[in-house]
Amino acid sequence: MKRIGLIFLIGIMTFMLNAQDDSTKKVTKYKVLTGYSTDIYNQPNLRVYNLYNTGIGFQAPKTTLYGILNTKNVVADSLDGFFFGNGLEFQYELDFYQKLSKTTDLWVNYAYSNDIHFPKHRIMTRVWQQIPNDFLISGGYNYYRTQDSINIHMANFGLEKYMGRFWMEGRYFVFFKEPQIKFAYQLNSRVFWEDVNYLQLSLTAGAAPDEPWRTDITTATDYQAYSALLGISTYINKKQTIQLKSGLGYSYEEYKSDVWRSRYVGYVSLLFTIF
Repeated sequence: MKRIGLIFLIGIMTFMLNAQDDSTKKVTKYKVLTGYSTDIYNQPNLRVYNLYNTGIGFQAPKTTLYGILNTKNVVADSLDGFFFGNGLEFQYELDFYQKLSKTTDLWVNYAYSNDIHFPKHRIMTRVWQQIPNDFLISGGYNYYRTQDSINIHMANFGLEKYMGRFWMEGRYFVFFKEPQIKFAYQLNSRVFWEDVNYLQLSLTAGAAPDEPWRTDITTATDYQAYSALLGISTYINKKQTIQLKSGLGYSYEEYKSDVWRSRYVGYVSLLFTIF
């Protein structure tokens, strides 16, 4: 895996990682999840990345843990074998959330794979701290070890606030590239109904996915990208035992100096409470 699609990761992961969901229920619930997401562009060549998720976990009063199997199919140059025809690659993931205190929360995610289009190791962490006036501040660090032995480091910082039926968050991403550090900025907003269901819009601008992580000074680049992602998270039955997450996104991104392309992402996930 020589490149990591930053916009795709920053956007889709916001919705697809389930341990970040509220873990304050008074009873323990066991859940099964399944999902599908896709990432498509056609310049300079057609590429389609299809990702399938299956997993099982539990949600306790202060702790949530999921074990997840991710399966990827990569389509190149033509749409032959769009879903499964070009062979499958696998990633094994643990997704963990812990409420450390009334005002502090921790999230950790680890994934391993030995297949080329996944990172060999992926570690993502984030801590939230409640501060006065119902604000939350957060900070996190992500590490990726690619199959070709490149180490990728990213940090993020956030400020968020709930305002009745509305929620707003600003996030700042730092990509520790060589020889120059790069940045991205994200604005997230949600509108809730029935307390637990929401519609979310994410807008991101900053370093483009195809900008290399390592360049020498004479070939240093400064590719930019802009993206929007609209998604929904809602229970689809009265007992609130089936949760749907779905969304669509678009990126306009630079993949060569002053050469731009369109990129499309989409996802759908179902989370079932089994008992």
